Amino acid sequence: MRFSGPAASAAMDGLPGSDAGQVAMLESALWKQLGDATDFRTYCESWLALQCSLIVQANAGLVAAGDNVVGPPIALHPAGHNTSHLVHAVTLAAEQKRGVAELNDSADDAAPGPRAILAFPIIVDGALRAVAAIELLGATEHQTRTAMRQLQWGVAGLRERLLIQTGTQVAPAPARSEIALELLAIVLEQKRFRSACRALVTELATRFACERVGIGFVKSGHCDVVAISHSAQFGHQMNLVRLVGLAMDEAIDQRALILHPPPPDEVNVTRAHGDLAFTCGAVTLLTIPLFVHDRFIGALTFERPLDNPFDPAAVSMLDGIGTIAAPVLDEKRENDRWLIVKARDASRNQIVSLFGPGHAMRKLLAVAALALLVLGYVWTSLYRITADATVEGQIQRAIVAPFNGFVLEADARAGDTVRAGQLLARLDDRDLVLERLKWVTERQRKVLEFEKAMGDRQRSEQKITATQIEQADAQIKLVDEQLSRARLTAPFDGLVISGDLTQSIGGSLQRGQDVFQIAPLDSYRVMLEVDESQIADIAIGQAGQLVVSSLPNDAFPLTVNKITPISKAHDGRNTFRVEARLTETPAALRPGMRGIAKIDIDRRRMVWIVARSFLDWMRLTAWRWFG
Repeated sequence: MRFSGPAASAAMDGLPGSDAGQVAMLESALWKQLGDATDFRTYCESWLALQCSLIVQANAGLVAAGDNVVGPPIALHPAGHNTSHLVHAVTLAAEQKRGVAELNDSADDAAPGPRAILAFPIIVDGALRAVAAIELLGATEHQTRTAMRQLQWGVAGLRERLLIQTGTQVAPAPARSEIALELLAIVLEQKRFRSACRALVTELATRFACERVGIGFVKSGHCDVVAISHSAQFGHQMNLVRLVGLAMDEAIDQRALILHPPPPDEVNVTRAHGDLAFTCGAVTLLTIPLFVHDRFIGALTFERPLDNPFDPAAVSMLDGIGTIAAPVLDEKRENDRWLIVKARDASRNQIVSLFGPGHAMRKLLAVAALALLVLGYVWTSLYRITADATVEGQIQRAIVAPFNGFVLEADARAGDTVRAGQLLARLDDRDLVLERLKWVTERQRKVLEFEKAMGDRQRSEQKITATQIEQADAQIKLVDEQLSRARLTAPFDGLVISGDLTQSIGGSLQRGQDVFQIAPLDSYRVMLEVDESQIADIAIGQAGQLVVSSLPNDAFPLTVNKITPISKAHDGRNTFRVEARLTETPAALRPGMRGIAKIDIDRRRMVWIVARSFLDWMRLTAWRWFG
């Protein structure tokens, strides 16, 4: 990388033509030497010489690398220069891990003019790897700032070379995120848990040059190997699979990432990893526990050849992938379980949460529910059966059409209060009057014939004529009876509960057709629709109360006096009709009113009253399936 900035331009502009040409040739030579450098020391020497040539007023420079940056420098320009002026700035930059500029106005005889020392550290993964320093003599404040900026730009190339030389392969943050998202997408596109695990370990083995990658999940206190890379099926009794599971257990038990061969400062036990490495041959092992929420759910085990160990960057990358993939795999594992297993685990988790530490609110609710249950068992209350009720008249008289005819007038309709003998309606009787006239005339004719036969002494003719006279009398009586019935009257004081002929004047009626329904005003009965599941508790003589919709503030006492042993379907359920009589008859009550009736049974435990319907349903269900 060739630098072209203010410092380089100023340096070239301040030289004569021949000297500028020599500097350009020197710069080209240094760039070539920098590109041909095979080791880090040669690269640093060429880089330092190039920096000193580009920075205005640069007198000397050094590059210190390794663990001891204040020791002998890895590169010094010019060679043999006294580094005593640079050591303090290098030490300060190493301690503070940032760029340092020291200005000193005092000068000695060997180097007249003000002196400025610039030092800049090179940090990789948070660790100090090297420090570059430049000494300036006689530089102005502007030149010093320009030189510091040039040094900062220059150490970027030195840092890149250091990474390549030391073999550190660190993927940029965007590249890491891209790899993690690609692996997560591979897991998500699989519908089943085991296929997702198999796809993940196979992709990890391919991307990170691993001989084998395995994944396991904790089951009954032991890590069960679920998938191994490039293997569709494997036996759980295989010795290799058993050793992989033990290695995963070792990492999960210690709640730590385990690398084998272990580094010198390793404090965790790696015995199971050693057994696995011995079985597989010369391999490097890495096991990463998978953590979700507050528990370790499994582990990933990676195997590489011994000549390709896991560097810190790869370990960090694989640890991050495991952290991202663990919740997704755990969710798939939970969803892939049998329904009965889900129910068992859910019940166990609820019990653990209830009796384990924490979850104060849940414990408080459980105690409150238990207290309510005990209170419901001890506390007794009146058990009452609720049923829909309808008010009806104690008796209902039907007024029907006495013969086929037509309506002549109608004086009453449903809802009217009538008195005994009051006209309700009248039928057209003109045909009956003519019919009566016909039979009266016929009787007179037969009487004349009878008298004639008597005069002629025809006894047989007398008997026949006498019989015909009796027939005419009977027909006249029948017509008279029909004429009397043409007037429809109320049989007693009461209320017309149905029937309205006011809109049917002149309409025809058929004999026996219901015209009116009348109920008395001082005698009622209540018909209850009791559910079949509660009819066994009903007995004659039980007391209760009725509240009708039109009088919600009044409760009318009643007593059961009849149970009809026939059920009927009503609103999707079977009900029995139970008849009750009112203890007293309020004036505001009318037939046809509907409401709710409650029958008092006896005192029972409150918990039984609340749970009765559920218990009955449970008994029927158990009988249906297991009885």
